[in-house]
Amino acid sequence: MRTRQWVTVMALVLGAVSSLGCGSARDDQMLTYYYKGTNTTRSPDGQITARGETLLRRVFDGPRNEIIENVLTRDEQQVVQESTLTFRVSGWSMVDPTTGFSGELKGDPWDWVQWTVTGTLPNGLTVQSTSSISENKVIVDMRFLSGETLQSTLRHELAAVLANSYDDQRAQWLPE
Repeated sequence: MRTRQWVTVMALVLGAVSSLGCGSARDDQMLTYYYKGTNTTRSPDGQITARGETLLRRVFDGPRNEIIENVLTRDEQQVVQESTLTFRVSGWSMVDPTTGFSGELKGDPWDWVQWTVTGTLPNGLTVQSTSSISENKVIVDMRFLSGETLQSTLRHELAAVLANSYDDQRAQWLPE
């Protein structure tokens, strides 16, 4: 179960940069965006093996060329996992120096329409992720491989939400 939770978090991290309010004129600003959605894990033959929910807070720090993501996932047993990661962006390339995941961005800087990322998880599985971005919506499709053998897929579907909606949901998931 621990691997799935880590994978869910990484899915979002690898996932998506939304075009919501992001344009090249904003590369000198710091902007925050909020998302909520679902995730579905499937076996290689397409059978659903797990479902969960996700919350994402993303900060675009244009002056530092960073994307900072705070990701919360909640599985069917209501177990919540939280992770914060920082990606460095250079032109149309991105890298997370902590995990070593790297990829390419498509579209105009800070107004991307897709990104692809590849990396290796601590358990040795290779992750191939493609994120499709449209206004107010992000879909992340991931494949997890052992060598060339597909182990599972994971799909995240996220929609933009208001900050107060995100804050309320976060407080419910992580009561103080």
